[in-house]
Amino acid sequence: MLLLTRGLDRSRGLAESLPPSTHKLLAELGVLQDVEQAGFYRSTGNTVHWASNAPRVESFGGQLGYQVYRPDLDRVLCDSAARAGVEIRDHARVADVRFDSDGVHVACDGGGTVDGRLVIDASGRTGVIGRQYRRSQPGFRTCALVGVWQRDRWDLPDPTHTVVETFERGWAWSVPISPTVRHVGVMVGRAGSYRDEVKNTLTIRRLVEGAALQDTFACDASLYDAARYAGSRFLLIGDAGSFIDPLSSCGVKKALASAWVGAIAANTALRDPARRGAVVDFVNRWERGVYADHLPRSRDFSAKAVRAHPHPFWEARAAVEFDTGDDSGEIHAAFERIRSASSIEFALAENVRVEPQPVIRGREIVLEDAFMLAEHRRSRWGEAGLRYADNVDLLRLAKVACRYPRVPDVYEAYCRATDAAPLPNVISGLSLLVAKGILHART
Repeated sequence: MLLLTRGLDRSRGLAESLPPSTHKLLAELGVLQDVEQAGFYRSTGNTVHWASNAPRVESFGGQLGYQVYRPDLDRVLCDSAARAGVEIRDHARVADVRFDSDGVHVACDGGGTVDGRLVIDASGRTGVIGRQYRRSQPGFRTCALVGVWQRDRWDLPDPTHTVVETFERGWAWSVPISPTVRHVGVMVGRAGSYRDEVKNTLTIRRLVEGAALQDTFACDASLYDAARYAGSRFLLIGDAGSFIDPLSSCGVKKALASAWVGAIAANTALRDPARRGAVVDFVNRWERGVYADHLPRSRDFSAKAVRAHPHPFWEARAAVEFDTGDDSGEIHAAFERIRSASSIEFALAENVRVEPQPVIRGREIVLEDAFMLAEHRRSRWGEAGLRYADNVDLLRLAKVACRYPRVPDVYEAYCRATDAAPLPNVISGLSLLVAKGILHART
């Protein structure tokens, strides 16, 4: 495996927050120990002023996250990849990527071509391959203005926290990378003076008063997705495929999860070309699903902010309309019905089909039986099959449910037949099956 990288640009490196919820992904990627040993600044949570001057403290509950300077994290990840056997070529700028029946041909500036069977585009917003499939999200045009500030001591109840604040023209964040250095960004619709935008904030403005501004830069932070995330010879990973609002570290977690899925997809496609079609289908649906899940959250955050800040920045975001394919109301109604019933009779609906669908199993994408959803029951990204939800095997659950009249008996039988799962997850699985029309429930 060969990694082509332009090198680490420290002049435009961002501070990023990795909450404890990323630990499992880092472990799956095999880099958790390296990250732990890198000496990154540790964090206990976030302090959020969203549409309110009163702070909301989000504690990590005794666990610790990481506050990282992105170029340093990239170096840790590259070193880890090198130890795993990846050949790394620094300062390699890709000039062209060509596909033909023989494979992939990547031409670099200065001459030289690299040939391979599969190319993974992880070039971020540059989108070496991804740009040709990119689709801008209407209503979410954003410019990020970033400054690096330093002082001996930050006047905060907990100086390890990420601080987030909304203001009239946008929102601002501050992430520490050490006890003395914090990155402060303002997210606005149109680029202006960085210092002027900081002055428009309240909490962030007070935070940096008296601190020394070391550096500033600007970058595009607008939302976008892709018409395609995978083909027979390519995969789009992370921001090369789509970019979501970096609220609550969602962007970091999404990028890490995308890397995990991409590694599994590449491993499967290279080991077994016969499964390449299933790999492409899985990656396209997974990436579309992640983007579609986060977009309503951005709209809802904006709808809350616009009540306190009636400004075009927030009004445009809060007014965005799209087909959510939201069946949460049906799922909630089924959940309440199942939870409150003393006895309930489940039965498979007529004409329910079970067909092989791609799922992740270990380090490969395999085909396993799944319930096939009717067209009108599919979500906005159009997934056809349904097999797992909240780590519950829905195929097994449906078979068990049809044999018992009481939910506690269904739960016990399911736990005997497969790995134990929390009772709320099992009830949610039953609710999902009822809402999707796979199970009928009669009390």
